[in-house]
Amino acid sequence: MTSALIIAGSTAVVWAIYYFAPDTRGWNTLNSLLVSVVASAVFAVVSALYLSYFFIDTEHAEARTRLIPQDIGEALRSIASEATDYKIFVRTGRHFRAEVLPILVENAIRRRRAVDVEVVLLDFRDESICEKYATYRRTASFDRTLWDTDYVRKEVMATILDLVAASSRYKEFLKISLFLSSRLSTFRIEGSSQEIIVTREDPKDMAARYPRSDSDHAAFMTEFRWIRDSAFPVAVSEESTSSSLEDMFGRHAVLPELEEQANKSRGSKSPYAR
Repeated sequence: MTSALIIAGSTAVVWAIYYFAPDTRGWNTLNSLLVSVVASAVFAVVSALYLSYFFIDTEHAEARTRLIPQDIGEALRSIASEATDYKIFVRTGRHFRAEVLPILVENAIRRRRAVDVEVVLLDFRDESICEKYATYRRTASFDRTLWDTDYVRKEVMATILDLVAASSRYKEFLKISLFLSSRLSTFRIEGSSQEIIVTREDPKDMAARYPRSDSDHAAFMTEFRWIRDSAFPVAVSEESTSSSLEDMFGRHAVLPELEEQANKSRGSKSPYAR
């Protein structure tokens, strides 16, 4: 703004000198000085526009795509509050059901617009993969929970029950697609078609944030689709009764003890300090 005012003022003075002043050496010298000021200012503005268009400030780009652990939670809430669709690939979904799912519900109701939600969780029926993940968490030990196979299965089921309950209560606003995967990863992919966040398993690690304009956004969306397409699709029931769970997973997949333990975990707060 200041540069524009200087250019405009100098241009006006040059024009006034040419129009009103006699052709003397002093005026010519002053006029040449002002002309050089205008030329330099125009060159500076054009150069700045050229640099801003063809070059990227690496420090700014890094700050835009990297999130410190304390900012991850707020970033996820911000995406969920504006999303028309939401996708998540995660293991047990504890943070998702405690923090993000309620925001998706509130967003859909407030905007009177259905939100498509695709959730890929660890397949709790695969005991070997649950044990493998529990072993990893025991080794990493970045929270105070004593991880074992039963705990992993219980937490996955608790997230499923919350999804079923949300689908039943808000079926006009939430279109939930559930998938169970036996693929393990230390990364989470979470977000919408407009913006995604890739986080590490350890909540103390940095996260990466990719808007739709970033080429990596499309790459991670493709990765999510590959994971989803190779996972087991589950038809989400509109009721979280034992009989409906049997219809979803089979008679022997959901033991009464597992359902009872999962119900006790529902409503718990997020385990991560975000």
